[in-house]
Amino acid sequence: MSGPKCTTYRRDRSLTAAALRAATRDAAVREATRRREEAAREAALLAAAARDAAVRGVKTRNARITALSVSCQYLREQYGAAIVVTPPEPLRIGTQSTSQLEAWCVEADRTLATAERELREQAARAVAADLFSGVTGHPAERRLIDAAELFAEDTFAEDKENRAASEEVEQTLTRVLSRLLPDCDEGHRAEAQQAAARVAEAATTDEARTWLTETRLRVQRANAAAETRRREAGEAIALLHDLDNARDADSVRDMLTEVVAGRRTLDEPLRRRVADCQAAAEAEAEQQYVVNTVADALTDLGYQVSQGFETLTVANGALRLSRSEWPEHAVNLVVDQQSGQMRTAVVRTVAGGGDDDAHIDVEREEQWCQDFHELRDRLAQAGLSTDVQVAVPPGQVPVPLAVSPVAPSMRAQARQRERDR
Repeated sequence: MSGPKCTTYRRDRSLTAAALRAATRDAAVREATRRREEAAREAALLAAAARDAAVRGVKTRNARITALSVSCQYLREQYGAAIVVTPPEPLRIGTQSTSQLEAWCVEADRTLATAERELREQAARAVAADLFSGVTGHPAERRLIDAAELFAEDTFAEDKENRAASEEVEQTLTRVLSRLLPDCDEGHRAEAQQAAARVAEAATTDEARTWLTETRLRVQRANAAAETRRREAGEAIALLHDLDNARDADSVRDMLTEVVAGRRTLDEPLRRRVADCQAAAEAEAEQQYVVNTVADALTDLGYQVSQGFETLTVANGALRLSRSEWPEHAVNLVVDQQSGQMRTAVVRTVAGGGDDDAHIDVEREEQWCQDFHELRDRLAQAGLSTDVQVAVPPGQVPVPLAVSPVAPSMRAQARQRERDR
C-alpha cells in the first residue's frame, strides 16, 4: 500500500460561496458534516443559507429605514410641521430565529411603503403651499392650502371654465410632485421644483400645462436616478455582507459603505476591487472548509489536532495530527488552496535509529494510509473529491524527524472523551 504525499481536491459545485461561508460559520453544519449524516448536513446547509438570506434582508431594510429617516429630517427642516411621518425602527440582529427575521422583513416592507407614500404626499402638499400660498415666515408656521386657495388670484382669466382648469392644473401638479421619491438628490429635487414654480407663474392654462409636462419629466429623471442609487445601495449591502469577515478588505468596505450612504457610485473600478476581495474571501472560506472537514474527520478517526490549529488555519492551512498510541510519531498536513492540494507526511517527533524504530515507522505509515482512504471517503461525502498525485510505498523513504507537537487542543480532547464514553 502506498503512502500519500500530494493529493488534489475539488469542491462540488453545490458548495457555493454562500454555502462555504455558512459551513465555516455555522456549528450545526460542521457537526452534521463530522457525523457524516448526509440528510442532516443538507438540512443544516439549507437552514444556514436561509439564515444568511434573512440577515441580508434585515440589513437591506435597515439601510432603507436609515435613508428614509434622513429624507424625513431634510424635508422637516424645509417644511416644518407639514412633515409628520415617523419611519420604523431598525432591527438589531441578535438571537431572533430565521422565521422571526423573515417576518420582520415582511412587516418592514409594509411599514416602509406606507411611510414613504405619506412622506411623498406631505412633501408635495408642502411644496405646493410654498409655491402658491404667498405666506411668509418660518416654514413651521405655514399652513397647507386647498386647491381653491392656491388659484384664488387672477393668474388666469376669471371665467368659470378657466378657474376649473386652474384647479385641475393645481391638483395635477400636487399629484406629479407626490411621485417624487423622498431620497432623490438635492439637485434633481431643485430641478423639479423649479419647473413646478413655472407652473405657478404661468400666465395661461396652456403654459401651465406645458410646465406640468416638464415637471413630470424632471420628476421621472429624479426618480430614475434615485432608483439607480437604491439598486447600487442594495448591491453594496449584499457585497458588504459577503465581505463581512474578509481579511484585508477594510478600504473596500469603507467605499461600499459610502455607496450605501449615497455619497459615491458603484463604478467599475470599485466593482473590480470588490471582485478581487470576493475571490480572496471565497478562497479563504474554501480553505477553511477543507481544513475544518479534514480536521473533524481525522478527529473522529482518533487523531488529535495540535493547539494553535485555529490560527494556523487562517495563515496557511497547516496542522499537526497525533494519536495517543503514537508517542513518537505525528502527521503533518497542509491544505494549499492556491494549488488545490493536500500535502501529507508521517514524521517522527522523537529521534530513532534502531531496527525496531524502522519497523514502527512502517507500521505508522501503513496505518496512515488506511486512515487516509477513510478520510477521502468522508471528504467525498462533504462535497470534496480527491485524487492522489504523489504516493510513496511505506518504508521506501526514511520518516523525517520534526519538532514535537504541542499539547492537543481542547476540542480534540473533548471529542476523544466523547468517543471513550
